[in-house]
Amino acid sequence: MIDTDRQLASPSATAWSIDLSAIGGPVFIALRLNPDAAREALVTHLVEIGSIPNTIEAERLVGRAPIRHVGVVW
Repeated sequence: MIDTDRQLASPSATAWSIDLSAIGGPVFIALRLNPDAAREALVTHLVEIGSIPNTIEAERLVGRAPIRHVGVVW
C-alpha cells in the first residue's frame, strides 16, 4: 500500500493479475506483455513447484481464471 498525496509514478512494467481464488489459490502477478504469455508462465510455474501435477490440469485451471491488466511500479 502506498500512502501519499503526491502523484504516483507511471507503471514501469506490463503485468497481468491472474486470480485463482475461486479454487482456493492466490492471485498471481505475471510480468508479461500479453495475457496468453502470462497464463503460459503461470502454468509452467505451477507445474514446476508441484502445486498442480501436470500441464493439462494447470492449463485447464489457469485458462478459466479471471485475468486483468495491471501496472507495476518499482
